[in-house]
Amino acid sequence: MEANTFDHLPQELVKHVSIGCGERGVDWLHALPEVIRHLESKWAVIVDEPFSGVEYNFVAPATTIEGEPVVVKIHPPWDPIEIFDEAAYLRARDGHACVRLLAEDKPSRAILLERLFPGQTLTELFKESKSNAISPAVATLRAVSMLASRAPANAPTVDDWFKTFDRFPETDFPKHYAEKAFAIYNELSGQTERIFYIHGDFHPGNVVDSDRCPYLVIDPKGIVGHLGYEIAAFLNNFNWWHEGEDDLKPVLWDAVEQFSGAFGIPQIELRRWAYAQMVIGAWWNYADMPELYDGSVVKADIWDV
Repeated sequence: MEANTFDHLPQELVKHVSIGCGERGVDWLHALPEVIRHLESKWAVIVDEPFSGVEYNFVAPATTIEGEPVVVKIHPPWDPIEIFDEAAYLRARDGHACVRLLAEDKPSRAILLERLFPGQTLTELFKESKSNAISPAVATLRAVSMLASRAPANAPTVDDWFKTFDRFPETDFPKHYAEKAFAIYNELSGQTERIFYIHGDFHPGNVVDSDRCPYLVIDPKGIVGHLGYEIAAFLNNFNWWHEGEDDLKPVLWDAVEQFSGAFGIPQIELRRWAYAQMVIGAWWNYADMPELYDGSVVKADIWDV
């Protein structure tokens, strides 16, 4: 394909889909304009240019024929197809502490969502005072967490995610980190009283302000797993948000303390969860897109476990 074929799309989206999905991803990118036209007709919307920061899905603002602002999200041929789990989670929440799901088109792997206003993420709202993002994050996580019994029978689990890790011995992925992450997960995931139907990718960029509620979550994975994993995803993203700053550990330890106090999970356990979550994230990058892997697994050492 010519280098400028997809110039109208965010280049991070083009890169990730082309590398991560291979030929299927390139075919999907070529077919995307036709899919958008189909959804415009089916949902009676006009789709605008995609949001500039999207990396793994096509996400764009749109407007209904009645003038209502909405969002269209289309899932590339990633395996598994996570957008169906996202839709299921949003249906279960029905707008409570979450963006609302308005429609779903399974053949197109697409969903239509409520557009949130002002719609600023915690990373935007608190870029000058990052530690102040912890309190609204804790409150939002309290509001959005659901009992595991609310999950569909076919909902994915964090267990499923860690099973993808089983083949690490066949690779050059650092053995020490993998084995330690597995040991932590096998020990802590057995705490059945802390298993919930969770967002799965809870971080400062997925919590936004809204005129109908102080803060709402977007982009859920919709999985069943330990609440410690959910908090760990936030802590690791909070860590990356501060990357390059001096004297980082006191800031991270304060965040751990606040989540620990709010959810009754010991601080050392949250730090261990953060280690395991950091390692599994590095593994996915290594396994799915080795060309882009940057050795990030060593960053798990920040948690001193």
